[in-house]
Amino acid sequence: MAFHVYRGVNHDLGEVYHGVSMQPRRRIDGSHCEGGTIALSHWDCENHDIDWRKVSTHRSQQVASRNAHDHEQTYRHRNGYRNIRTSGI
Repeated sequence: MAFHVYRGVNHDLGEVYHGVSMQPRRRIDGSHCEGGTIALSHWDCENHDIDWRKVSTHRSQQVASRNAHDHEQTYRHRNGYRNIRTSGI
């Protein structure tokens, strides 16, 4: 089993989100775009310019979650976008 850390960059809102999932494509295409993720409920996946990328892969959810939270605190986008902070898994 592998847990992936992924990053969403919303260029319209100037925000960055880091998430954890075993199947990030399903999360990105599914619950994130359907309002199922509270932290992203204000993102409009159909109309906003959003880039999604896988950042890293981990053997445990705990390590992946810790990595994602580290990114929330330390990641700096070149345009100064704000990191969305989450409560985590």
